[in-house]
Amino acid sequence: MLTTFASPLPARPRPADDPPPPEAQDQVVFRSALMIPDADRALFEAVRSETITWIKTKQNRYPDAPSTSGVHHLDATTVLTSQSRYDDRGAEEALRIQLREDRPEATWRTTVTAVLAAPGSGQRAAVAVSLECFPNGKPEGLRPGRPAIVEKLVAKLRPMDGRGRMTVHALQVTRAQTQVNDLIEVLCDPDRHHPVVVAARTTEPDPLWSRRMRQVMPQCAGSAGLYLLTDEAAVDAFRREIGEHHRVAPGAVRTFLPGTDPAWAPDAARHRFVSPARMRDPADYAWNAIARAAQRHATQAPIPQLLRDLRFPDDDAATQRRRDALTAVPAPRLSADTLNDIRHLREENALLLSLLKTADEEIEEKRTSTRLAERATASLEDQLAHARQESLDYLQDAVEALEEAQRAQAEANQLRSRLYQQGRHEEATAAIDEPSPLPTSFEELWDRRDTFTRVMLTADRDICIDLDDNDRARVWAGKTWVALRALDAYAEQSHNGFKGAFYDFCTAPLPGVQGWPAKQVAMSEGSATMDQFGSQRIFPVPETVDPSGCAVMEAHLKVDSKGATSPRIHFLDDTKGTTQKIIVGYIGPHLRNTKTN
Repeated sequence: MLTTFASPLPARPRPADDPPPPEAQDQVVFRSALMIPDADRALFEAVRSETITWIKTKQNRYPDAPSTSGVHHLDATTVLTSQSRYDDRGAEEALRIQLREDRPEATWRTTVTAVLAAPGSGQRAAVAVSLECFPNGKPEGLRPGRPAIVEKLVAKLRPMDGRGRMTVHALQVTRAQTQVNDLIEVLCDPDRHHPVVVAARTTEPDPLWSRRMRQVMPQCAGSAGLYLLTDEAAVDAFRREIGEHHRVAPGAVRTFLPGTDPAWAPDAARHRFVSPARMRDPADYAWNAIARAAQRHATQAPIPQLLRDLRFPDDDAATQRRRDALTAVPAPRLSADTLNDIRHLREENALLLSLLKTADEEIEEKRTSTRLAERATASLEDQLAHARQESLDYLQDAVEALEEAQRAQAEANQLRSRLYQQGRHEEATAAIDEPSPLPTSFEELWDRRDTFTRVMLTADRDICIDLDDNDRARVWAGKTWVALRALDAYAEQSHNGFKGAFYDFCTAPLPGVQGWPAKQVAMSEGSATMDQFGSQRIFPVPETVDPSGCAVMEAHLKVDSKGATSPRIHFLDDTKGTTQKIIVGYIGPHLRNTKTN
């Protein structure tokens, strides 16, 4: 039986030097869908109670938030809308509570939806929480986070993701074979849709590691399954079952994506981890990326069919009540008592004004909802266009890689054929030495930097490793490794007498030497870019190169040319100087130029 981890410490504010989360755009910035097994109609009362309680206590702004259906104006800029759907027998089968907050910087819309599947449908109950952000101007400075209601609903409803239970705190896994097997089954479950975060306790007590774990695990609640290998024996038992490639070392934290396949070694690279050294380093905040990655995956995951097909009828009941009230107003009665006639007319006038005000509010609310829906649709269209272009870019990359592989294979076949024709049969059939594997992350690349004898890295380690937060990090790390190998090979050839610059080396690659595409090399920046952003291209060098300890590095390699990050490698060619090396001063996102915002 799996048990829960210790209760959390109170959440502390994020340090000022923590890397910020992604900025908000017109889109869903958070979403989590929870599947609730064995739920009944009590689900709606639980969701309604937890949600309204959360709204009432939300920064103490809305203490009088009602739980009844309808449109409620909590203040001048906040609207609470509650809707229910009923089956043919009048029983509640779906609920939606939406809080819209119109703030100067943005409109925020939090939606909690619960639906109970029809009996015999083979489905279960589902609860979803989403947060939308509609910036009022530029999105800079907006830092959306996961709504606190998610953690409350996970604790209350005990949702499942396939075989695995979703919790607020980590489920403990000991050395017991049944517990280890249960975790393996959760990881390999084909019905799992959310990531699973597996942490391994340090071999020695570490207060910083424990404090970070108590903070990050609840932040993942609702977006990932959470597990803790309690001691070294549990770590060893888990490694024996899952294999070396997918193991979790003591002090490390690994996020297993859906579709885990321990039998296939290359699959391990998909499941990113934060190393023990980074988890225990007070100056390293890579651990913050664990929750962000889990939340991003949950937000981008497909919506369950049960929620996708859900529709709520318009509030015809409210409209009918207004019509009934109008028809119920009795006709004016002629009376000798003029004062009574005036009072009666005033009452009618007040009623009509009240109904008119209500109608105006509902019309304005529908206009606002329509306007936000149009913005959401436009954002989705932009995202769809971006996804299509990204898909085409990936296809082009794959085609180019295939063509390069075919050229290399054809060259190898020709060389073997020539050796065979010369009677050098053993050489023609000899197995070649396997090249060292490409790194699967920038952290691994950094750890292996001493591989290069003629490349000196003075780049900022944190900026380099932060690239691992991107979904394309594995591809970028591999290409960066190839680029560094090419720079290393060029420096070696320069030492042996090659007279040209690196660009010349790339345009006429030497046989058997690692090259780099010349079209992905820029040996200088434009004058306008250097005039405006030249200071961004000054990086550390040894004082033997420049007494100031810094030098301008305009030359750079393009690791990617798609998207906002598009990593670059800036370097200084000192192969003819004091170090006789290539000095790499920057590995990170594309620096600003005259074409960027």
